Amino acid sequence: MNNLPAIDQLLQLMESNLVGLTFISALLCYFLATKQAYFFSAITFIFFFVGSSLNNFLIEIDPEFIFRYIVWAINDIAWMAVIAYLTMKDKIHLWQSIFGQLIVLPAPLLQLVRLVDRHYFDLSYTDYFYRGLLPLINTATVFLCFAPLIVIFTQYLRNKNLEEEVEG
Repeated sequence: MNNLPAIDQLLQLMESNLVGLTFISALLCYFLATKQAYFFSAITFIFFFVGSSLNNFLIEIDPEFIFRYIVWAINDIAWMAVIAYLTMKDKIHLWQSIFGQLIVLPAPLLQLVRLVDRHYFDLSYTDYFYRGLLPLINTATVFLCFAPLIVIFTQYLRNKNLEEEVEG
């Protein structure tokens, strides 16, 4: 049995399933949504996969807790740059890009604040911000991958209801 508090177990469960959910989102968007929604989900999947793959390696080679925060911050900034570039090339929905940038913007800042705090201040409250906000940021990003599918589904239901009213 795991000795972690329930909230920590929930946060770990959320984090461990996010890569798979972005992959499912990319597949669904490829078949059901627009190419723009697919690109957003696929890019997000690639960056989540890279971040998840590097996690254990970074923990092993970085016992001083320096490089892992820098690598994860660079990963977030690179995701934001790729999403912004593809949005300028009309490969990603503008609304999805804007919400994605707003959601992810605190992540690299949080990584760097955590790095500085761990080595200079050792304040305990930043640990709560870091462990609480980062999974929420990642989960909100995954939700944004599914947002075009939700929009398509609600439009389908609305059109179906309008057809029933016209027939009735």
